[in-house]
Amino acid sequence: MASRIRDINKKLNKINKEANDFGLIRFHRASFPPSTTAKVTLNRETDSIASHYIVGRAKDETRLVEILLSLSGKAVSVIPILGMGGLGKTTLAQSIYKNSQVHSHFEKKIWVCVSDNFDVTRLLKMILESLTRRNVEMTSRDVIVQEIREQLVGKKFFLVLDDVWTENLTLWDDFFGKLSDDDCWSILTKKAIAGGEIPKQLHVMKKEIIKKCGGLPLAASVMGGLLRMKRKEEWQLVLKNKLSNFSGDEDGVMEILKLSFDCLPSPSIKKCFAYCSIFPRDTMMKGDMLIELWMSEGLLQANVNNQMMMEEIGMNCLRILLQSSLFEETKSYQEIDYYKMHDLVHDLAESMSKSTKVVKNIRYLAVDLSGGREEREKLLERLSTSLRTLFVKGDLSGDMLMKLKNLYVLNLSHATTQELPITIGKLTHLRYVNLSSSRIRILPDSLCKLYNLQTLALDSMYVKDLPKGMCNLISLRHLYFYTFDEKFQMPLEMGRLSCLQTLEFFNVGREKGRQIEELGCLKNLKGSLSVRNLQLVKDRKAAEEANLFGKANLFRLILVWALAWDREGDNYNYDKDVLDGLRPHPNLEELVIQRFMGDQFPRWSMDLPITLPKLARLEFYYCHRCGELLPLQNFTFLKELVIWFCPSGGLLRQAYLLSA
Repeated sequence: MASRIRDINKKLNKINKEANDFGLIRFHRASFPPSTTAKVTLNRETDSIASHYIVGRAKDETRLVEILLSLSGKAVSVIPILGMGGLGKTTLAQSIYKNSQVHSHFEKKIWVCVSDNFDVTRLLKMILESLTRRNVEMTSRDVIVQEIREQLVGKKFFLVLDDVWTENLTLWDDFFGKLSDDDCWSILTKKAIAGGEIPKQLHVMKKEIIKKCGGLPLAASVMGGLLRMKRKEEWQLVLKNKLSNFSGDEDGVMEILKLSFDCLPSPSIKKCFAYCSIFPRDTMMKGDMLIELWMSEGLLQANVNNQMMMEEIGMNCLRILLQSSLFEETKSYQEIDYYKMHDLVHDLAESMSKSTKVVKNIRYLAVDLSGGREEREKLLERLSTSLRTLFVKGDLSGDMLMKLKNLYVLNLSHATTQELPITIGKLTHLRYVNLSSSRIRILPDSLCKLYNLQTLALDSMYVKDLPKGMCNLISLRHLYFYTFDEKFQMPLEMGRLSCLQTLEFFNVGREKGRQIEELGCLKNLKGSLSVRNLQLVKDRKAAEEANLFGKANLFRLILVWALAWDREGDNYNYDKDVLDGLRPHPNLEELVIQRFMGDQFPRWSMDLPITLPKLARLEFYYCHRCGELLPLQNFTFLKELVIWFCPSGGLLRQAYLLSA
């Protein structure tokens, strides 16, 4: 998309030049006279936003305004607003620029649209024009800088650079300047020693290391990560031998990135890193997804004497890539951890994917079948025997799917077809199938012949039923599927999936094979689990068969009974016994109880600081009959207590006591 926009800008430049040659005059919408130095780009700051109805950006604006108002006036601070075209970055920036608090806080405000035609002198000229609201005819850069200095000296100013496209580091270094020595040292030491005391070995090398960083934050971060992976005794050797010719430019950064890659502790981790080149630049990668893909490709290697699960080995791999600065960690608005690679790191992954033999006769491929389908299907047919990982945008025919018998990973997350081809059952090597965000509604029974399948991700918006033979997927470790429908029937004998770790919900059923005892065999469940229709569990003994107390890796547990009018009769006495049998493991961090109709809580819940010492969030919904107080005053870890529609008053009194 970015390259297409650049091509459009180039065409616009050409059209503008031809217009000038014909003597055509361009009218600007700016509120000040048009500049002769900015003939292509409109000043978007002056476009009125009064008619725009801005939706969904109020929190973003508030947060950024708060940051702007809290910044120190003694230093220049840079706040980037990043994202794809059409996301509303300029609209958000305009709203902040016109914010009344920002207007009163800053003595000078400057808006410049940089665009693709980047030139430092031109940019400085536009800044001066924005400050003075007049044309700038001077061409001397030094004179322009002096004029700007006179306008801004001693004043707090706010500069917005809109529509930034150029990736030319030299030009931006010329405009912004590089990091100071102290800033580079701060980044490097934080990465190398993780906030501990700076050792003497590092102090001795400070001057030389800072010089090699060249004022580049990425270089400082990667170098710090490299030192962190080495013993202190090796630091001097790395500096003298490995980084002797390092230069503080882009080529130098690539050199240290390559060295960081070479120093990764095992070939397995190198292959995991190189595998990530299949994702486009700037992709936000979920940690669980990465680990499951690495695992499916067989890239994670367990030590013979190591009792760690593959997922734990994968998490250790992620941790090492983070420490080495080959990965960056970030959070989504939902506070979910994601990982991404700097563009230069992505370039390294692409080059290393060849040298590490991850790509051999094209082992993995991402292809768009939404256009030029015939040509791309011919490509798939040629590669059918060598392909192990396939990411498809568009639909894949059943005939083509059947030819890809050596696939380990299949991602059809953007499929528009409503039915998964029955030939999926022929791909017996498949370990990872991702149908999330697709429109596939119907899953064939042949899917249950994939006995090696480890991960299955579905889109719950479209998929309404799971195949009957799900219990045959004996290698399944992660099932990503959730529905709010409490009448949804679980496939029979889910307890046979003894490897299962991820199960987002379990609806208790009446018939054997769908009862709560199926959970008892799933000893490795982790993360979050919702258990619903608990009114169908008749006593404590039956509840204990779920063995929730033995599931040490669950951090969130949601226990749900039916609404009162959906129950048979009005005898709720067994609710307490059932809840008593559902006692969680002490590692649990979040507990949600919905529609519990007992008049008192079981014994284990009356001493939560001891039975659940790590509990940080506790929620009650529609517990109408329970009037007993829970002793929560001594609960040191509890951060949130939510009580909703519990009219008996006991819980509300407890909430008051806890807050007091």
